Amino acid sequence: MQIKVYRPVAILILLNIIGGIFCSLYAQPTSLPAVSKSAVLKIENKAVKDTSDEGVLIVTADSVETIATTINPLQPPEIPAGKYQRANKLYYKMIDSLVRVISEFPLRDSAGLTYAAEWVGTPNMGLRRPNYVIIHHTATNGLNEVLQEFTAPGGREASSHYVINKDGKVYHMLHDLLRSHHAGDSKWGNTTDLNSSSIGIEIVNNGREAYTKEQITSLLILLERLKIQYKIPVANFIGHGDIAPTRKADPSAKFPWKELSENGFGNWYGDTTNVEIPQNFDYLMGLRIIGYDVSYPASAVAAFKRHFMNDNSGGGMNATVRKMIYLMHKKYL
Repeated sequence: MQIKVYRPVAILILLNIIGGIFCSLYAQPTSLPAVSKSAVLKIENKAVKDTSDEGVLIVTADSVETIATTINPLQPPEIPAGKYQRANKLYYKMIDSLVRVISEFPLRDSAGLTYAAEWVGTPNMGLRRPNYVIIHHTATNGLNEVLQEFTAPGGREASSHYVINKDGKVYHMLHDLLRSHHAGDSKWGNTTDLNSSSIGIEIVNNGREAYTKEQITSLLILLERLKIQYKIPVANFIGHGDIAPTRKADPSAKFPWKELSENGFGNWYGDTTNVEIPQNFDYLMGLRIIGYDVSYPASAVAAFKRHFMNDNSGGGMNATVRKMIYLMHKKYL
């Protein structure tokens, strides 16, 4: 059997992308060495021959195993000693395991079957990018217990891309293009795997206190960068309680969603004066259009009120809430 592949360009590009992730995280004070072509792929001359001017290599089945086993893992930079040295080493081990998965050559499909009869690698690719930002509060009084939980292997395996301490200091814990375990069982619109399509930001707050000015300042700066970098739509800056209304209530009713909206992060309902609502308006359909899971109506209403009214009173409905839902849903039509 013969497998057609382009020259190792596809693998080189993919590994260089992953290398870029390492470098972006640890450019200072240490950077990764460049990945050379010879370090990425070694193929015996007798197993490969150039057959055309198109740059296509013919790889015999006998050489497939050789190719697959000669892709060297990226070498991590020296991890400086410190409180979280062990956690950072574990981080690199996880990255290395991901590199090995996406570097498998030839590919095995998602059903676990052996590779297809022909594998033609394309260089036209990139990493998948986040489309949402999900904001949380930590439900803790301090930073240390958050970092300890997020750096401990096993257990709940909870994590977040960013943590913002009360003094405004931002801790970057996972590259933006990697999947964090922050959203859990959640839904927004028709999206049911928010972990795979979002960036998680945890703010150190016990859920009963006000957020500090330093935290909000740092958050706005971070959100601006993420919005520009990944072209995240204005409407897609939401809270954990919005996507998991039956089990989560963060960030709390004290979170300044209106201030975020005024800075371009999240929609807002606007002026409710002289607004007339059609008699046949279905507020549950309105909530669903916004994005809420209305399987449990009272939970969806409670989440809406917490986000847009700083109201933690639960799922009770009244004319004011109905009017706000009406105005909000029109922004999504």
